[in-house]
Amino acid sequence: MCTDMPKRYALLIGIDVYLNDGSRDSSTYRKLSLHNLRGCKNDVEAINDFLRDEYKFEKISILSSPVAVIKDEEKGSGSSVEPQNRLPTFANIEAEFDAVYVNAAAGDFFFFHYSGHGALLPRQKDSPKSSRMEEPSLITADFCCGQPAVRGWKLNQWLRKLNKKGIQIVVTLDSCYSGGSWRTTGEYISYRTPNNFSVPSNLPIEDQTTADSHNIMELVLRDAGMESSWSINPNSFTLIAACGIKEKAAEKAINGKLYGAFTWELLQYLRKSNNNGKGCLNVTYRMISDQLNMRLEGQTPAVYGRDRLLFFGSYEPFSVTPLVMQLQDNKVVIPAGRAHGINVGSEFRVLPEIYGVALSVNKVEEFQCNAIVSDEFSLKLKEGRPVVISSRWSLGEEGLRVYVDPAFGSDFRNKLQNRLEERIVSPIKLLDSIKNETDVLKLDKLGEDDAVIQGPAWLTGTKDPVRPLNLRHGSLKDLAAEAALALAHLARFRQILLLQSSSLEPPPFSVDIKPANNGPVANLYPLNQKFKFMFENKSDDELYITVIVLSPNFSIEQLYPSRDYPQTISPGSVKSFNFSMALPDGPEWVKKSLCRTFRRDIIRTLVTRRRPVSWKSLEQPNIWDASLTSFLQKPSSTRESSAVFGPDVDWWSDDQKIITGSCE
Repeated sequence: MCTDMPKRYALLIGIDVYLNDGSRDSSTYRKLSLHNLRGCKNDVEAINDFLRDEYKFEKISILSSPVAVIKDEEKGSGSSVEPQNRLPTFANIEAEFDAVYVNAAAGDFFFFHYSGHGALLPRQKDSPKSSRMEEPSLITADFCCGQPAVRGWKLNQWLRKLNKKGIQIVVTLDSCYSGGSWRTTGEYISYRTPNNFSVPSNLPIEDQTTADSHNIMELVLRDAGMESSWSINPNSFTLIAACGIKEKAAEKAINGKLYGAFTWELLQYLRKSNNNGKGCLNVTYRMISDQLNMRLEGQTPAVYGRDRLLFFGSYEPFSVTPLVMQLQDNKVVIPAGRAHGINVGSEFRVLPEIYGVALSVNKVEEFQCNAIVSDEFSLKLKEGRPVVISSRWSLGEEGLRVYVDPAFGSDFRNKLQNRLEERIVSPIKLLDSIKNETDVLKLDKLGEDDAVIQGPAWLTGTKDPVRPLNLRHGSLKDLAAEAALALAHLARFRQILLLQSSSLEPPPFSVDIKPANNGPVANLYPLNQKFKFMFENKSDDELYITVIVLSPNFSIEQLYPSRDYPQTISPGSVKSFNFSMALPDGPEWVKKSLCRTFRRDIIRTLVTRRRPVSWKSLEQPNIWDASLTSFLQKPSSTRESSAVFGPDVDWWSDDQKIITGSCE
């Protein structure tokens, strides 16, 4: 049977010159004009070359207003020598989105890039209820001619329409305020936000664009899913913003030509990571965000939505989370510590793999750990921008204890021991009897080559075997490898579940989780139940929160905020959001064996005071995807120990259980 290959579409918008016919002049506001930019056309040309050369995009559409093609440039008025339908006006941009919707099919890919001015515009009278009083907006070329800007919710509406058709979407925005939806220069020459911009009042034509805006907020059901918007956790949708909602995006000069600083650094990193034309095989959007934050000054790029996907891919290699390390002389500092379940002896592997080295932790503090490297390796690290990933966990002095059914035999036990040692540094003890042991993992044999894993109910949430787990192979060697993956996965889950906050003070906050829409509180909720999470800061200090979910599938995922960085909560303020609990996606055999009764999710709120802390190193995939980490497991040859130092910030942890599913 022959099937069509997915097609790749792209829409690239670069606005250097803004037209102005005086339509927005009024007695209330001084004459509105936008200073022209010079790097946006260069951005889209560079991206166009990258898409064609590296990813073989077939259908690339470009709307641009370069300086060279606009008459009376300095006056900001006149007409273009380009065809009118190729200018980045609101109507043309909307028409391009409509064309993609008509021509693209489910499974196709759409990439949208915008370079130009961004601004915060006053809310329209018929804006969605969820909209801000000032709406982050992309300024179109004909905005000063009285035409609408592309507001954040409008962009969301267009993208959601494509998403509902099954089209995979990636968006990059190189403009000011893009972290909310939104450019400036220096090393930076200018900024992509209007100079001395007087916010204009809305015109009647702009209110007309809100007529179909009320149904854009829907709930995306995931294992634990946020309410969907263009900036929070949409399905099959990734957005990379050049900067935060209150920041400016810069232009910079490269060999005499201006580019958006964000776009330039993005393309530099992607070309370097392109693996000799084979694509960015191991690069996720999270990794891109981390790298760009290292390379850019004065702006903080952020990723929203499907940040774990491989770049331009549909696959989430939810194996390990790269961490950006710092080099201090011969000491590597890694932003994960005791609060993240790091112990002395834990090992991290340096990426890219050309370094071929694993680091063994010799000192652990509350939020960071250190490893010592040689002078030679230190020099190599200074030449690149490497990151590290966890490769072997230290579970502390207790180590790992597993009962192994004697029916497996000694050969299997030896193979299992060796496989576990590839993933765990700590002592591993395989028991042939448990007697009064009630707090160990158990591996029981079923038939000739099948097995089940069980654990204490406080860990697994059930007295039944761990599900879904497919431990069926034709050889003991393969079965030992699969069992070791699952056991190591559960051991790390247990370690994170037992983490305790360090502060001796009472929590200066409250967390409340209730059914959404004032639904009744219950001990057992149906699948897909919607909940409202509410956090109140009761202190006089800023608090920084991250919400993670420890699921019945033994995954650990960040629920809120959608980006890696924690959410700042001002003193005395309240933050809320809605989410749902649903069955996760997976292979067909997983769907058939998923537990649908008494599913326990633990909603953990992690709170710090004095400075924000990233918790992304806690994340791990569903247990049936544990094998995704196997290709990175290589032990190092040396281990050292050292003293442990105390925390430098206060932190607290709040756990709340939610039970969903049927009672039978």
